[in-house]
Amino acid sequence: MSRVILSNVRVNGVGDPQVVTVADGKIQSVGAQAPADLGPGDHVEDLNGQIVLPGFVDGHAHADKSLWGEPWVRRTSEPITMDQMFEDMLQQWAETTTPVTTRARAFLDKCVAYGSTSIRTFTDVAPEIGLEGINGLLQVREEMADLTDLQIVAFPQLGILRKPGTAELLEQALREGADAVGGLDPAGVDGDAARQLDIVFGLAEQYQVPVDFHAHESGELGIWLIERIAERVKALGMQGKVSLCDVFSLADPTPAQFERLASLLAEADIAITVGVHGLLPVPDVKALHARGVRMCLGSDSARSRWSPWGEGDILARAQFMAYKCYWRMDDDLEFAATLGTTLGRRVLDAPRCDLKVGDVADLVVLPGETIGELVVEPPQRTLVMKRGKIVARAGALVTAT
Repeated sequence: MSRVILSNVRVNGVGDPQVVTVADGKIQSVGAQAPADLGPGDHVEDLNGQIVLPGFVDGHAHADKSLWGEPWVRRTSEPITMDQMFEDMLQQWAETTTPVTTRARAFLDKCVAYGSTSIRTFTDVAPEIGLEGINGLLQVREEMADLTDLQIVAFPQLGILRKPGTAELLEQALREGADAVGGLDPAGVDGDAARQLDIVFGLAEQYQVPVDFHAHESGELGIWLIERIAERVKALGMQGKVSLCDVFSLADPTPAQFERLASLLAEADIAITVGVHGLLPVPDVKALHARGVRMCLGSDSARSRWSPWGEGDILARAQFMAYKCYWRMDDDLEFAATLGTTLGRRVLDAPRCDLKVGDVADLVVLPGETIGELVVEPPQRTLVMKRGKIVARAGALVTAT
């Protein structure tokens, strides 16, 4: 059995350099010395004191919307509204000739090169586009099976009730292999929160899949919807199977509202995927974590027609979050990184990777002195490993798969 030996690395950026030995997709040993029985099939990487972290987790991507590698699209639409986003999205699907497999793969390859070893991507389902995105991402998921764990959420980007036929397409997507079912602003987009929740949770129960909502509703409406979703979770016994992205209502609640929401999310074990949006404050993630709410980071935009932003780098997302929160102490910077690594794995139900013996070898190696430095100034990734295989080096995939 051949092994990969990462020599002279600092585990989680602390202590003296160690030797991490990887075999059969898992961490076999962590110690001061290399194995004494090195064989001709073993591969040694001397990493000169660099930092090794668990692989990054991206809990909110939109690979099917990506225009990565396409000619630059000039964006002129104003104002930024959901209706305008819908119009832009349909225009992109109508005008873009490059297959979704090509565009999504180009973006996801970049995500892997940045160190994302687990990715959840929301894939549009609507009558105007059918299952083109789902079918494309199912193909990409198969192609990239050795590079990253890719979860596909069948996502009603244009709503469900406002686009008749979408519910049936969501069910077809689940039958064909989508990993989860999504929802979108049940009140604000569909105008009938109870009915959208009936459909989404009904499909989740029927096909035994997780649920992941985009929750853009803010203020009292957003809080009311979190309460309704939590009721469904508890009634159906779906604790640990439901996530919410964006969750604008968590950005600026009153202290009493925050305490009630944090308790509700923890009790129902509803996870929060934290986006970092230019115009909106970041939720108090430290307080949510202290109250037992599972959380991860998401890259969100994938350089679509609607938004020029999005490069798929979760460490950069940690940087943006820390900057917006004006975190300056190293403990806080380290927490920002942990949201993108070990805490994120718990949201996507990924195998444990605490850099201990027996853990899956989903790893990323980066140059730097401390984790705080990595967050403040994200460097190029030196190595990325997926289940013990080196899949990226110096910011690029090792081989095209």
